[in-house]
Amino acid sequence: MNIKQSLKKFLALTVMTVIAASAAIGQISTNKKPTVISIHEAIEKNMLELKINGLYEPFRFEEIIDKNGMHYGKCMALYSKSNIDSFVLIKLDCGTELIPTDTLFQTMIVTKSVEFPLYPYETFNTLIYAMCGELHDNPPFVKSSYKIGALADSNTVKLAQYFEKRYIQNMIGQHALWAYTDKASYKELEKYGADSASIALTASILEELAIETPITPKKQGKDPKSNISILEESLKATRTVLFFKLAAIAIILITVIFWTLKKKSNKLN
Repeated sequence: MNIKQSLKKFLALTVMTVIAASAAIGQISTNKKPTVISIHEAIEKNMLELKINGLYEPFRFEEIIDKNGMHYGKCMALYSKSNIDSFVLIKLDCGTELIPTDTLFQTMIVTKSVEFPLYPYETFNTLIYAMCGELHDNPPFVKSSYKIGALADSNTVKLAQYFEKRYIQNMIGQHALWAYTDKASYKELEKYGADSASIALTASILEELAIETPITPKKQGKDPKSNISILEESLKATRTVLFFKLAAIAIILITVIFWTLKKKSNKLN
């Protein structure tokens, strides 16, 4: 084999090695999960521009029963634009507050965590699952603007995570949240579609999470110890009824014995 052939063979082998190495590196890069960054960190480092607003169009659609699409479900829109030259994932945690720039509108609570992609200098838009945390304020409509807030208080986060894990993005969950955040009563929730069947399901969520509200049993008595009071009253009533029953039976027995003895006495005379 001459020098030319050896050189050709060496070059061919080198090219094949480089191609194989590049393919392997590419495969590793493909399999590697992108960096995940919290939305708060991304905002702090000016990695993206955000715009958030509601989806409700009051002059186009008017819900009259349970307000779906106004207060809960995929009712918030997020628009993002990357300010960086690399690809990352942005994490928005369940239980995060979405704060309205106008206080006439409701603070919203994110009820499902999401990781959305941020491509180099590109835009990405998505819808967010959320629920209203302020019953008496206006629902978020298309022209209402919002900003990312902090995590809500522990009970609100607990509720939001419960909804996420059990796919409760509906009226039942929204009413549970309002019962806690706004101390909403059954009468108030009736205006938003609640009935005896739905309120029982709503109350069961709050009971399971040990969150006290006006619609859970612990608040239905005369005081915080109402369950005990109700039980004591029930036992007292039961004892009273039992006493009168026994007294009646005793009177009947005494009467029967009296008349029996009197009859025997009359026969002997």
